[in-house]
Amino acid sequence: MNSEFLVGGQCDYKQYKGLAKIVSITKLADSTRYSHERYEVKFKFTSDQEIKESFAQTEGREYLLMLGHSYYPGPKFLEKYRIEVGKVFECYLKVIIKGSCTPILFDFPTIRLDDYFEN
Repeated sequence: MNSEFLVGGQCDYKQYKGLAKIVSITKLADSTRYSHERYEVKFKFTSDQEIKESFAQTEGREYLLMLGHSYYPGPKFLEKYRIEVGKVFECYLKVIIKGSCTPILFDFPTIRLDDYFEN
């Protein structure tokens, strides 16, 4: 996710390199809300780097893999990016250091979270 699309003005982020492991993929039961199947994808982030910001500690926490605009991914997206339980992806944890934007973000170099057309 590029910072120029963030709400809240000019923000700066510190970046921690790590890995995101997919821990669950669950089909959303409320299919009437969506025109296509949607999935809740959860991952855990780990890094060899020490994350100094207390609000950004990731140990023992699970996070949702969401597309831009808070969309849940669909089956075509999961297939295109080969997202499955147990798979590990390179990932960056971005922690805000200046501004009033989202406090933490995750960036996946090999997954385009703005790829709505494959959803």
